[in-house]
Amino acid sequence: MHRKILLWFLGLILVGASLAWGQSAGEFGGAFQDRFLQVKRSQLGPALGVNQPTVDKLLAIEARYKPLRRQMIAEMMNDWRRLEQAMRQASPAEQEIRTILNSLRQRKDEMHNLQQRQGDEEIAILTPVQQARYLLYQRSLVKDARSIKGGGSGSGGQSRPGIVGGPGGMGAPALRAPQEIPVSRPPQ
Repeated sequence: MHRKILLWFLGLILVGASLAWGQSAGEFGGAFQDRFLQVKRSQLGPALGVNQPTVDKLLAIEARYKPLRRQMIAEMMNDWRRLEQAMRQASPAEQEIRTILNSLRQRKDEMHNLQQRQGDEEIAILTPVQQARYLLYQRSLVKDARSIKGGGSGSGGQSRPGIVGGPGGMGAPALRAPQEIPVSRPPQ
């Protein structure tokens, strides 16, 4: 049970970090990512109490999963856009909505599995104390990335329209109530 909770928190942090770093990288370009990686490479060892080969292993694991995570996030955001478009129609087609919802559920499960695999690899090379330090370090990175991007205090608040942030750094598309939805009802 403890391991599941740890992996769940790590997954939340990774998703939030992916969103925050992906947006920052798009704004600042590759130089930002390179500098960010160098800072992380130098800080991670002392923050976790591990040697440089362990840091290199952690960064290699992260690098392997990063493109998969980005692709998954892009696909999920595309599904959300499709759902919003479908729901703007006067009479949304139930089959289309069902298909989109099933796709969202499937992608959520795939993202969870991806996070689980990455977390398992990271946990395999860290002690429980190092794992806890790693979680706290990742969380602080997310807060820092959000504060840099938004110019805010990094409190985990809303960092862009349509994204709901939380204290754990988790960002998810916000569901907004439509202003007006035309309803067609059959005659009675």
